[in-house]
Amino acid sequence: MHITRLKAASIHLVISLSIAAAVSALMLFLWYMPPLFSALGGQQVLLILLGVDVTLGPLITLLIYNPKKSRKALTFDLSLIALIQVSALVYGMTVVFHARPVFAVFSANSFDLVTANTIRKEDLVKVQHPDFKSLPFSGLVYAYTEMPKNKKERAEIVLSIFNNGKDLPSYPQYYSPYSEHQISVGSAAKSIAELRKFNPNDTNEIDQAIKASGQSEEDLGYVPMRTKIQDLVVLVGKRNGEVIQLLLLKPW
Repeated sequence: MHITRLKAASIHLVISLSIAAAVSALMLFLWYMPPLFSALGGQQVLLILLGVDVTLGPLITLLIYNPKKSRKALTFDLSLIALIQVSALVYGMTVVFHARPVFAVFSANSFDLVTANTIRKEDLVKVQHPDFKSLPFSGLVYAYTEMPKNKKERAEIVLSIFNNGKDLPSYPQYYSPYSEHQISVGSAAKSIAELRKFNPNDTNEIDQAIKASGQSEEDLGYVPMRTKIQDLVVLVGKRNGEVIQLLLLKPW
């Protein structure tokens, strides 16, 4: 069957779009579930990653495909294009995977969103609790942390903060299960009224979140969550500290 250059590029585009849809689903529903995707600037990363991958292969096919070539020559050309495209995709997805959010760590009066690339292997080796011995592959794992009692370890963390900015939440060996400290988190939660003051144009979103929780506004509070790009709000129950929902709102 005779395939024109335009048809070959179109077929390649359809295949690339299918792969792009699968990659997008992987990011959105496995590694960067909303609103983490938006808070961490996922749109820009995804647009670059998929834009290059979706346009690169079909464009090269359009430029170099020649139906007059032998089957062997066409196979070689298309295989080379596919190799370039797959290599670019694998590299991009590797970067995205290593930057995925893994832990939401509460300390003092707020959460910190910890990404995989901020956790060192040598710190994971020191972890005692089974929930934190390895980085989760999908979804956030909530944890609680506080400064170690050992003076030497405390000094090392303080020194690390001043030298390279690595703070307490990046040390998984000091994590403890969130479930054991939920009441403390609930007590530290700020009022929804305060959240409304910081987000006067997002009243509807706040009201919808309250309605979806099935609880009254008085029974709910929020805790700020720091991220590298845009801070978030963690909606929690004030009595038990149960995490109800993440919201892309201003926490302060």
